[in-house]
Formats: sequence, C-alpha cells, structure tokens
Amino acid sequence: MKAFANGVRFVLRFICMILTIAVFAGTCLVPSNERAKEDLTADFVDYTYETILNKEADSERFGYWYWNLKDGYTTAVGLIDMLTQSYDFYRKNYTPEQTIDVLSQTMTGKPADEATKQTYVYYLNCGISIRRYIADMAGTPEFAQICAQYQIEPGAITDLDSRDKNPEMTNFVKVLFEEMYGRTPVTEEYNIWCQYFTDGKELAPTLMDIVKSPDFTSRCLSDEATIDVLSSVMLGRTADPTEKENYLGMLDSGMSMTYVASQIASDPNYVSNCSGVGIQPGTVTLTEARDKNPELTSFLTRLYTQFTGNRPSAEDLNSYVAETVEDSGKTRDAIVEMLSNPDNMALFATDDEYLNAVFDVCYGQSAAPEKIEAYKIGLKNGVTRERILESILQDPAFDAKMSEYGIDTHTEKKVPEKVVALTFDDGPYTDVTMRILDALEPYGAHATFFVVGNRVNNYRDCIIRAVNLGCQIGDHTWNHTTLTRISGDAVSTQINDCADAVYNLTGIRPVVMRPVGGSYNSTVSANVGMPMIIWSIDTNDWKYKDSDHVINEVLNNVRDGDIVLMHDLYETTATAVETIVPALIDAGFTLVTIDELAEYKNVQMENGKAYFSIRG
Repeated sequence: MKAFANGVRFVLRFICMILTIAVFAGTCLVPSNERAKEDLTADFVDYTYETILNKEADSERFGYWYWNLKDGYTTAVGLIDMLTQSYDFYRKNYTPEQTIDVLSQTMTGKPADEATKQTYVYYLNCGISIRRYIADMAGTPEFAQICAQYQIEPGAITDLDSRDKNPEMTNFVKVLFEEMYGRTPVTEEYNIWCQYFTDGKELAPTLMDIVKSPDFTSRCLSDEATIDVLSSVMLGRTADPTEKENYLGMLDSGMSMTYVASQIASDPNYVSNCSGVGIQPGTVTLTEARDKNPELTSFLTRLYTQFTGNRPSAEDLNSYVAETVEDSGKTRDAIVEMLSNPDNMALFATDDEYLNAVFDVCYGQSAAPEKIEAYKIGLKNGVTRERILESILQDPAFDAKMSEYGIDTHTEKKVPEKVVALTFDDGPYTDVTMRILDALEPYGAHATFFVVGNRVNNYRDCIIRAVNLGCQIGDHTWNHTTLTRISGDAVSTQINDCADAVYNLTGIRPVVMRPVGGSYNSTVSANVGMPMIIWSIDTNDWKYKDSDHVINEVLNNVRDGDIVLMHDLYETTATAVETIVPALIDAGFTLVTIDELAEYKNVQMENGKAYFSIRG
C-alpha cells in the first residue's frame, strides 16, 4: 500500500509540473491576448504579418519572430526581408505596383508616392530584387518612427546582391541579355554579370566574344538585325537609317562585324552610355587583316566580286589583304591577271559593263564620260579589252588611287641598256604594214606609225592591230601636205583632221606628229600642237626600194636613242624589217615607241619642238 501511495504522489507531482510548464510557456513564450495589448513586440509581429501577408502568424511563427525580436537576434528589417522571401509572400502574386504599396505601408505607414512607386517598379522590372526597396526604406525617418513606436530595432540590409547595388547596371544587363541572347537573365545571371562589370571588365571585348559565341551565332540574325542589336547595347538605341546603310556598306565591302562594332564604339555616345551605367567601355580590337585596311579590303572585294561573279570568303579576303600588304609590288600583276582573264571578261556582255566594272574596281567610281566614250570607240572597232585595260592601269591616277589603299603599284620601268624607235610614214598599207607587225609581234617589239589621215578608214585593220600590239599611232597630216607651204590655220586643220580620224577609229588621239618631209618652220611649230618627231637615221627606203640597203643603213649606223625613218608602203621595207628586228634585238636593243623612248630617256617632250633623236 505504501508503495502504491508513493506512486500516486509521483504521478500527481509530474502532472503538476507539466501544468506549471504549460502555464509558464503560455505566459512567457507566447503572450496571452491580454498581455499582447501591452507588448509592443507582439504588436509589431502582428502588424507586419497583417500588412505584408494579410493574415496572422501561426503560433509557431509568432513565437519564433517574437523572441528573435525581443532578444535582439533580428531586427524589423530582418523580419520584413524574410517575409518577402517566404512562400506565403510568393503565393500572394503581387504585381510590382502592389508590392511597393504593401511594403511602403509597412515601412512608412502610408502608400508610396507616385514618383517613388514608378522608380521602384522600374527597378523591379529591370531585374532588381525587392530587397533594394527594403534597404532604401530602412534608412528613412518614417521607418525609424514606426520602429520607435514599437520599440523595435530598425536594422538594415548590408548584404545586397550585385544586381541590387546599381540599378542602371542591372537594367543594362537585362538589355544585353534580351538583345544578345534573346531572353531575360535569371537571378544568378544578373548577379554574375553585374559583378563581372563591377569588377571592371570592359564591354567592347565582351560583346565581341558574345558575337562569336554559339549562343549568338545559333540565332542566325541577319546583318541588319545584328547591327541593331549592337547599336542598342552600345548606344542605348537602334541605328538610324543612315548609320545602318553605312554599316551595311562596310560589310558589303568585306569588313567584318567586328569592324562595324569598332565604328559604333567610336560614337561619343558609346563612352557616355557606359559611364552612365558604371561600365568600362573598352575598345574593339581589330585582329583580322581585312579590318586593318578598310580601303584595301573594299578594293579587293570589288575586284574579286566584279571579276569572278562571287564574293570572297572571309578567309580568302584576309589572305589577299595580308599578301598584298606584305608584297604590294605584285598587286598590279595580280589585278591585270584577274581583269584580263577570259573567263572573267566573259561575265560582261557589253563593253559598257566591262568598262564600268574596271573603273569601279580601280577607282571606286564610274569613269568620266569622255574616257568611257574613247574606250568604247576603240572596243567597238576591235581594240581589245586587254589593251584598254593596260591603258587604264597606266594612268597615273590608278597609282594615286592605289596609294589610298596603302598599295604601291607604281613601278619604275627597267630602263633597257639600248633603245631604238623604228618609225613608219605614209601608211597604212595592208600588204606592208601587216608584214611589219608580223615581224614585231613575236618579240613583243613596238614601233610608231605616222599615218596619213585620209588613209585611216581604208586600212582600219592595220591600225587596230598595231594598237593591240602596243604600237603607237602618230599624226602625219590629213593628206600628206607639206606644212611649210600653208598657213598656220591650215596646219592646225591638217593635224586635227588626221587626229580626229585616228581617234574615231581607236579612241586614242595622237600625241606626236611628223611633218611631211621633215619640213617645218616657226609657223608649223606654233600650230601643230604636238612634239615634232624627225629622225636620226634616214633609210631612204622610198628612194632605193632595196631591202639590203635599208638593212645596212640601220644596222651599220644605229645607236642608243636613235629614231629610224622608214615607210610602210614598200614590200622591200617589210622584207628589210623582217631582218632588222631580230638583228637589233640580238645586238641588245629594245624596240620602242616614241613615247616609250622619251620615257626611258626621261625626256619631257614639248609641243612644237623638233626631236631628231632622244638620247637623254
């Protein structure tokens, strides 16, 4: 019985202890309603739950926050911060506007004014978290007053994420992702990229890495769309129509999108735009050969495209530019080879198309109408495109244009040791002139034919062939008139009529003349308007009509710089030339035109002046 009584007393004491603990917990851990009326900490928990979540906290949560606030383990800001990260808050599905209103009511006791609301709604839409608003409001007098009312420590948020520290930068990251990747960044990406730029990483090289990345290239954006994307990110706006046309022109000329980006980066607004969001602008580094010399790249692109019918690949273009820069001396030969290739020429159905293409490639513009007209005349009458091309590329303007591209195409002609100019008067005459040309052609030898104007249209083929072989056509009056016997005006007429006849056939106006019989006086000199080419060796082929005499006269007397007089009217002259040409070449002479002779001897010929030889 005694043991039983002790057991009963033990049970009763245990029950009393449990009841005591329960009462204590009810009065100390969770205040009673009566006590809560006088407990400001409890009031603050209720107030915060009600304004943020529109509900009361359950007992467990109430107790947790009550004692953490009471014992100083958290602050008012800590409670608000945690509630906005809770699942209950997430389920409320507040709009950005509602979120700001709710937190403003909680932390200032009133709704946010419109300006403040717009600012923070903008922040939320940019990817900034609500913690930025809480952190900002925690420092306001209104929040301090509310905390003082409840005797709660206000606290502060000191561990903002990278995305919450610089709203403008965060918005920039959002724009960058939307433009470059076509999507909005997730929270982790916001923080990583904001920290990336905060650490001083530069925008320009970053964008170039993105442009080359699979994430970007897989979007398969058009060039126009890519320009818009880059302009939007770098300048905060899309390119205007003029800018876009200019940038597309750069791409069409062979430059890369990196080059276009470098041009966008040269806009002063780029630096100011970066400065406004706290990002280092950096520079676009050009690494491809085609981007380092845009003028040269444009030229080579036009050349390749016009005369092959295809655009060069980036790899080929970089190779062409690099090779040209390394050895510009080969450029002229490469141009001639490409422009004169028969397959490439066949791409142009008409001479107009060919000429315009050559001028566009070589000069970046159409030819002057008078030049086009002259070349068309020659082409129409049988002058070859190769010969016209040679004439175009010999123009000093071509070398000047190439120098703008950084190419030195000017080539000093190798001056032969000995030169001689064979000249023929009074022709043409088919049977003789053609034989003379036959003798010259195998050696690439040149001569000058002083033609009589009224014979030009009767012997067109002879003159055209001479031009195509690189020979020079000179003026020998309209009808073989002795100029010393006529007036100055008549002299001009004789010369001009002959020159017109030659131009109307070849498109080339003679620049040298020979007076009939070599006769001239002051009147002739004043009116011919060209240098007068006489001779230093007279073969008298017209007098003797003996090929051996002509051969001996030339070979026994010839010297460097001589001008030899013959006539392409006599078969004996043609026979003599067939021996003279190889003999002179074997003797070390180069057979040249009058113009070439003057060039080699560095003599600038003067109109109206007589030249018997040109020895320099």
